[in-house]
Amino acid sequence: MDMNRDCGCASAFGRIEALVDGQLDPIESDEVRRHCSACESCASELDVVETLTSRFRAALAEQPPPGLRESIFANLKISTDFRAPN
Repeated sequence: MDMNRDCGCASAFGRIEALVDGQLDPIESDEVRRHCSACESCASELDVVETLTSRFRAALAEQPPPGLRESIFANLKISTDFRAPN
C-alpha cells in the first residue's frame, strides 16, 4: 500500500462538521458520506460529530429554569451596577 497516496481523508475530515451542520451542497455531502462509508476512521469521526451535535442541539432546546441567570450572578457576586469606580 502506498502510504503517500491520499485516500481522501484530509478532504473528508475537514468537511464532516459542515456536513452535519447541513452546510454542504448535495454533491459535496455525497462525496463525504461515500468516503465515510469506506473509511472506518472518518466514519467514526462522523458518528462522534453527529452524536455530539445532536446532544448539544437537544440541550440548547431546553429552557433554563426561571431565575437561573439571577441566581448565577448572585452567587458570583457580580454587580449589575456598571458605574465607573471613583
